[in-house]
Amino acid sequence: MKTILGAVAGAVLALLPAQAATTIDDPVSFVRSVYHKLATVKDYSDPDDIYTTHLAGLFALDKKDAGGEVGRLDFDFWANGQDWTLKGVTVTGHLAAGTKDREIVVAKFDNGDAPQRIEFYFEKGKNGWKLDDARSTGKDDWTLSLILKYGWVDDK
Repeated sequence: MKTILGAVAGAVLALLPAQAATTIDDPVSFVRSVYHKLATVKDYSDPDDIYTTHLAGLFALDKKDAGGEVGRLDFDFWANGQDWTLKGVTVTGHLAAGTKDREIVVAKFDNGDAPQRIEFYFEKGKNGWKLDDARSTGKDDWTLSLILKYGWVDDK
């Protein structure tokens, strides 16, 4: 009986659509869509297949080191905060100098009353565009890859 139920359950699961991989055709449009979702979806979290191998590895390292607790990244890097009310979002982008496979996307917005400027660094590979790093150049300067690996540096 268990074998028959297992076979039926397996057949049903095989018929369900698999989670499609996230494809980023245009980094600027992708970043705009993330900010739209942050503004309209209560518990939005970005897909975990949007990162380069390098950045995905740093997220995995942070998770491993955290041991089930909050890791070194303790805020939403898209909104630059734990909570957000986004206003006036503008997103622009340009290819990195002399390349066709690296793009810098800049998002400017207010989170509450605090102005934000976040740069997103994308690389294009065989599976399309992937996010390789992010950096805030506002009041709270940070680089995502450094936070994931080393945590916050308090040099003030």
